[in-house]
Amino acid sequence: MFRVALLVGLGSLGFARSAQASSDYPPALAAAIAKQLPNAVHCVPLCTACHLTTVGGPGMLNEFGINMENIGGLIPGDASLVDGAFAKLVAADPDSDGDGTHDVEEITVGDSPSIAGPAGASQFCPDIKYGCGASIATPPPVDNVSLIPAGLAVLGLVVARRRRTAIRAKLAKR
Repeated sequence: MFRVALLVGLGSLGFARSAQASSDYPPALAAAIAKQLPNAVHCVPLCTACHLTTVGGPGMLNEFGINMENIGGLIPGDASLVDGAFAKLVAADPDSDGDGTHDVEEITVGDSPSIAGPAGASQFCPDIKYGCGASIATPPPVDNVSLIPAGLAVLGLVVARRRRTAIRAKLAKR
């Protein structure tokens, strides 16, 4: 029984879903910015340039990411479309965060087009801080699908332990 529980536990590692983030988009966006806005601050932005968190994925877009889809025509799954989508966004020049400063102007100076006002200053490509100035990010949401096999593994271990304890108790009575 212990072997079965161990096998289920190890098997649960194979059920973890892969991250939905794509490492192709930030460099593609950086290249599009360099091409369309040669005077802009050059950096490779974080996933939070278009998403609410570093988890990314569908339904997690911030206002700038929504505009990249709606105005630029960017579709998920094809980073090669970032250049054309950004060109359309530059032509439309929206103000994604509604703070009165257009996206092109904010990106040119390195400010986030999706964080309004002073809070968005230098946040398009923020420096990572270490030590006392650092903060811990909110952990990503729990993947409920992966919890099922993990729970089955724990349940199997509990059952195996109880059976072993019951067998030892019977043998001790003899």
